[in-house]
Amino acid sequence: MTVKQRQVFYIHGFDPRGPGHYHSLYRTQSARQSAVNGLDIAVSRRRRRSAHSHHWQLHTHHTRTDYCYLGWDDIIRRHWAKGWFDILGDLGCFLWAYVLSGRVIAFARASHKQLIAGFYPAIYILLSVVFSAWLAWQLPALLPWHALPTGAALPGQAALGLALFWLLMQGARRLGNRLAVFWLLRIYAFSAKWAKGGIPGLETRAARFADDIANAIRNTDNDEILVVAHSVGTMVVIPAMAAALARITDPALFANKRVVLITLGECIPLISFQPRAHEFRQALQQLGQDPRLLWLDYTAPTDGACFPLLDPVTSCGLNRAPNAGPHLLSPRFFTLYEAGHYKKLRRAWYTMHFLYLMAADKPGRYDYFAFTAGPRPIAQHLETQP
Repeated sequence: MTVKQRQVFYIHGFDPRGPGHYHSLYRTQSARQSAVNGLDIAVSRRRRRSAHSHHWQLHTHHTRTDYCYLGWDDIIRRHWAKGWFDILGDLGCFLWAYVLSGRVIAFARASHKQLIAGFYPAIYILLSVVFSAWLAWQLPALLPWHALPTGAALPGQAALGLALFWLLMQGARRLGNRLAVFWLLRIYAFSAKWAKGGIPGLETRAARFADDIANAIRNTDNDEILVVAHSVGTMVVIPAMAAALARITDPALFANKRVVLITLGECIPLISFQPRAHEFRQALQQLGQDPRLLWLDYTAPTDGACFPLLDPVTSCGLNRAPNAGPHLLSPRFFTLYEAGHYKKLRRAWYTMHFLYLMAADKPGRYDYFAFTAGPRPIAQHLETQP
């Protein structure tokens, strides 16, 4: 079977960059991948479809794809801690929701890498405070304060120390942003707040995504409907996909595994493990019991920002039907890149989390651009997996 028309929906992760970034990323990376897979993809200009969705067309020799970016970056920007007060607020939220609650034990059992990633921001902040305070105490003491009039030395030394501490902490904040330290912290705090129902507008946005997905399923001109979610987007897609499937009763619309969900670098346990996330787990349970949906879950053991090869359904105590739920797969990045290039990528952990969306050096079983724009249906790609 050749897919002549495909509808793709893409839900991004916790990233304030908007549709322009992801359109540019797809255009440049698909062009690079063409040298690997021989798939020449013509990417159209980006157009706004609604307030929070943009789309562009993908054309190959056999297939036309409508690629729709479903955005929630405006919600992310409202929860994107910038100054130290906001960052410390997120740290307090993290410590309360994950550490003091004892929930950290469940995450440690699920993924040691996530445990390390979780404490990375806290350790960075602690070291920043200690190191800045030490320098702010030691450096002013080296100056010749004895030359000042009596009574002026101590206030002057204290004022200089405070100013130096402030400057050092600002430098630590900028470095932390470059190292994506606070990006992780923002995600943990956001997930904890979401579990408590504290994200205004997110439920409504997911409902709009569900409308778009359901309408695409009903459109019989589409040979395949592919919903792709990356990183924190894998959490957003759960209620959206569950609501969309609940609205479709005609079994013919799901023939030949026509409706597909691909989750990339999932971090679903960040909310599914939260005791108060009842509605989220209900939606997750629904997807784990629905055999109409073909669900592929790609995670890489080298991706420190995901839960690699962990079943998002059963890991939080839910049950999945034997013929439903996610197929747990690895993109096997080490087979897709030259050894020297891959060694450099391993050191760039933030980039590693985005490799799912990027071009490779060599052909392999995982090819994001063949999935989203190629002529083969996803079900056929799955047949080639080990």
